[in-house]
Amino acid sequence: MGSIKLWPRAAQLVFSLVLALAAIAICVGAYRWLVMGALEYWFSLSSEAGVVIRRIGTIAMLFTGYWLFARFYERRPVTEFAFKPAAIITSALAGTLLISMTIILLFFLGNYQVIQYRGFGLVAGVIGTIFVGALVEEMIFRGIVFRLFEQFFGTTWALVIPSAFFGLAHLGNDGASFMTLLSVTLLGAFWTLIYAVSRNIWVASANHVAWNAAIFLAGLPLSGQTEWRNAAPLESSYQGSAMLTGGAFGPEDSIINVVFMAVVVLALWYVGRRRGWLNVRGEKQA
Repeated sequence: MGSIKLWPRAAQLVFSLVLALAAIAICVGAYRWLVMGALEYWFSLSSEAGVVIRRIGTIAMLFTGYWLFARFYERRPVTEFAFKPAAIITSALAGTLLISMTIILLFFLGNYQVIQYRGFGLVAGVIGTIFVGALVEEMIFRGIVFRLFEQFFGTTWALVIPSAFFGLAHLGNDGASFMTLLSVTLLGAFWTLIYAVSRNIWVASANHVAWNAAIFLAGLPLSGQTEWRNAAPLESSYQGSAMLTGGAFGPEDSIINVVFMAVVVLALWYVGRRRGWLNVRGEKQA
């Protein structure tokens, strides 16, 4: 009987996921291929102006697609985008501190070394890309995938399954290994729990952006992406075993970071359960 009841819920979940992602894809696609193309044709935008306008428009269309799905399909107010300055700042500081613990320790041990200081001339463009990328991932993985999973199957399954997919999605990055699956799955669980306890996309995104920015600013590989290292204010190198340093994937894959994140994830889960912030039983929310 349990399996018979499971299939309708699974089918409704899949339909909701497809509809939400389609709403976002249509809005973003229409802007990128129609509106942006027209703006570039009519106004002969410079490359720098084009990048800025493309980013702003992409974010606006992400919100539009998300809002349309929530308002017209789910028929609910979109409360997860409420602006909470104190929580956002606190979350950003926590993200910076957590990954910096691993980075500073590895600098202290001599596994990371600063070669030279370059300055901040190229930093703004990369930080802008990091911001957009993190916001997109939080909206998709936490605002849509986690939230819908949680409605139908509860926080436990919604934490485990989407976080595992988040880890799998990074296995194609440079330097990825089995450790990547573990480290990024834990990281996905961490950001999921931040969203679960705050119920706010901005709070989760602030932590994500600050985390990625700290790695970039240190001049280290960021999730296997090495092309940004030339724009970092510090030129840094790494040496030693990949298990300790994270290798070409970066400090996220360091065993030090994995241990830190495992402890933090367990602590957040415990606090969330004790305070009733988690929808453990999967009772569908209004």
